[in-house]
Amino acid sequence: MKKLIICTRRDESIPQLSAEELIVVSEKEIGKCRGCLACRRVKKCITYEDDAQRCIPIVTAADHLDIYLQPDGNIQRLLDRVLYALDGTGKTFTLHVEDSKEVEYLRRLLLWCKYREVQ
Repeated sequence: MKKLIICTRRDESIPQLSAEELIVVSEKEIGKCRGCLACRRVKKCITYEDDAQRCIPIVTAADHLDIYLQPDGNIQRLLDRVLYALDGTGKTFTLHVEDSKEVEYLRRLLLWCKYREVQ
């Protein structure tokens, strides 16, 4: 199982891994999702060509998403732009929560995109 870590920023609590195993949202330029859901059909965002587009193949290749919800982050912006384009059937995720502001929204989004939560 290939694990991908998605976090808000680099700090000592996050394992330092290669670019194929770690997405640090604060180091990416990611536009807001416009909610058109065209990505469900074409498997990519039709509005922006930014770092979210470059993250799609990395997230697609991962069997498990290890998501660290840290304060003052915007993981929601990345996942809104990436997950709608994917089918997470058979894939799993774990949420590590420091900031509970986004947790319920992200959990529902991941479950809707057919990911399965593991503790």
